[in-house]
Amino acid sequence: MTKIDFYASTHKGLREVNEDSYLSLPEHGVWVIADGMGGHGAGDTASQIVVFEIARLIKQGSALTPAIASAHRAIQTAALNGEGSSDMGATVVAVKLEGLHYEIAWVGDSRAYLWSADLQQLTTDHSYVQLLLNSGMITQTEALAHPGRNIVVQALGVGGINKTGINIGQVFGELNQSDSLLLCSDGLTGEVSDENIAAILAEKSSTQCKVNRLIEAALAAGGKDNVTVTVITNTSF
Repeated sequence: MTKIDFYASTHKGLREVNEDSYLSLPEHGVWVIADGMGGHGAGDTASQIVVFEIARLIKQGSALTPAIASAHRAIQTAALNGEGSSDMGATVVAVKLEGLHYEIAWVGDSRAYLWSADLQQLTTDHSYVQLLLNSGMITQTEALAHPGRNIVVQALGVGGINKTGINIGQVFGELNQSDSLLLCSDGLTGEVSDENIAAILAEKSSTQCKVNRLIEAALAAGGKDNVTVTVITNTSF
């Protein structure tokens, strides 16, 4: 029998406002994290639009990527109507489970990882630093401290480099027994190394405890950004 355990939480860190939003729809097998951008109340508006629109469409039977594409348009429409700001946007990472088969979809630098005895990053950042890595212009070590590591090259609402369309990343896989999926905003990965994330996920503790420990680790490392974490674990026997 398939049994899934999950927990999600968020913390504003040192920021005055939490511009992250998250969604848990276990009855539809969907979990989402959106990280807003734009400041002055616009980032949180954008991320809230993302989770609201995805939830609305998923409940109507939509597939995951069309729901994300609709969230992109919903942010643009809201901005045109004077809500938030004209340049507001959001990154997103989402998972849809059907049984133990998962689909991950993302735009921007919010990430998904698979924990299965070791840690595997499933998403590839839509970021300036990732473009430099892909071209061989910098090394992975240099990327960790690059001054442009927070620059994304596409996001919901503001589009890609040409400010219009978006390309939604997708990966697919299967959860084995005791495997976990980790979704997170860059407030976690900007502060906590993959090695430390892996060490926390390897602990013999509850899913809730692991989420709390990951957020605590980000705060202890500086907590300069909002941090949001969701862990989904296959607890089937």
